[in-house]
Amino acid sequence: MRLLVVWISMKSINIVLLILIVTSISVGSLVYADNLYVRAQETGNSVISSFNATNGNGNGNVTIGNLIYEGRGEINSQTVLQGPTVQTSFSSNDTVITGINNQTVTEIGTYTSTPKANGVLYGEGKGVMTGPDNEILTWTSQQIGTMTPQGKIVFHGSMFFNALSPVGSLSFLDNMPAVFTFEVDASKNTVTKVWELR
Repeated sequence: MRLLVVWISMKSINIVLLILIVTSISVGSLVYADNLYVRAQETGNSVISSFNATNGNGNGNVTIGNLIYEGRGEINSQTVLQGPTVQTSFSSNDTVITGINNQTVTEIGTYTSTPKANGVLYGEGKGVMTGPDNEILTWTSQQIGTMTPQGKIVFHGSMFFNALSPVGSLSFLDNMPAVFTFEVDASKNTVTKVWELR
């Protein structure tokens, strides 16, 4: 009888210990998971803070900055590519706004325009700007165009610059994202305005 009581007591102690171990593991897992969640939130916040710090305006919003350059020119040629896509080349004389001494540059560019079902034109372009001392800057663009009642085509789009030299009066544009308007009137004259994207 005494052996039976001892055996039941030992069995009860083992069950209680087993329950305590399982409970400890469960609680520990929850605490660990909570800590991971807190750390993930902290990491996310630091990533967001880092993005805001590098973004410039500190609030995560993208804004249009200063006017980078503007120019006037003309359409030089147009070629029909496959289907309704038209390739257009232009040249212009531009003024790059540096804040101290504005720079006069020449620009040549080529872009394609493809009509879409909703009446807009989708385009992609590439160009070269030549500045003082034959400094070279290239750009690529994507744009959407619409026709005005006056017969003018107005493109709005984004572009990226690539300076071939790390120094020079145009090197500050290297890797800069920008937005622009490009207008072509019925006489094939062009007007370009480009703003920094921050």
